[in-house]
Amino acid sequence: MCFSATASFGSAAVLLVGGALCTRHAIKNDKTYLLLAITPIFFALQQASEGVVWIGYNGNLTSLTTAASIFYLFFALLFWLAWIPTVAFSLETKKWKRIFFITLIIIGFVFGLYLWTPVLLETGPRHLVKTSVCGHSLCYILSDGSLFSITAGHIIYSSLGFLFLLSSNQVFRKFWALVMLFGVIIYFTQRETWVSTWCFFAALSTLWIYFLLMNDYKAKIKKQA
Repeated sequence: MCFSATASFGSAAVLLVGGALCTRHAIKNDKTYLLLAITPIFFALQQASEGVVWIGYNGNLTSLTTAASIFYLFFALLFWLAWIPTVAFSLETKKWKRIFFITLIIIGFVFGLYLWTPVLLETGPRHLVKTSVCGHSLCYILSDGSLFSITAGHIIYSSLGFLFLLSSNQVFRKFWALVMLFGVIIYFTQRETWVSTWCFFAALSTLWIYFLLMNDYKAKIKKQA
C-alpha cells in the first residue's frame, strides 16, 4: 500500500482475520451473504501481493517486482470488476436487477481483460514497464510513460463501480458506498497513486462488512421475536 511492505502485510493479516469472521458468520447464520463474506480474504491476497511488490522494489529485484505487480494489478484491473457485480447478483432479489448484474459481470470481465491483458503479456501501448514510488505510495508506469491513475479507461472503471450501487441489498449497498466514497476522495487527493491507495482503503472497508452482517442479523432476529 501507501507506506511499506509492513503496512501491506499487516493489513493483509487483519483482512484475513476479518474475512474468517465474516465467513464464519455467513455459514452459521445466513449463507446468502457468503460471497460478500469472503471478499475481505481476496483483498488480503491483493494487499499481500503489494507487500511483495515493496520487497522487490526495495531490494532492486526487478523480476520479483514485475511478477508481483502483475498479480496485484490482476485484482485491481480485472478481478474486482467481475467479482463485485457477482456478489451483488448473489444478493439480488429483483428479476430485472439480476439480469442487470449479469450484464455488468460480463461487461466487467471483458473490460477488465482489456485493461489487464497487456500487463500480463507485457506488450502493447498499455503494458507495465516499471513500478516506482510516487510520494509514499507505489505507482505503476505504462510503456507510454503514463500512470495507472485517472485515464479515460479508469473513468469507465469508476462509472461501472457506481452502477453497483443499484443493488437492492442494503448491506451490500452500504459497504460499496463506502468504497466508492474513498475512491472519490482519493481521486481529488492522490491521483498518481490512485490504484494503490484506493485498493488499500477499499480493502479496509471490507472490515465493515462484519459489523453490517451482525447488525442485519440482529435486526432479523428482533423482527422475528
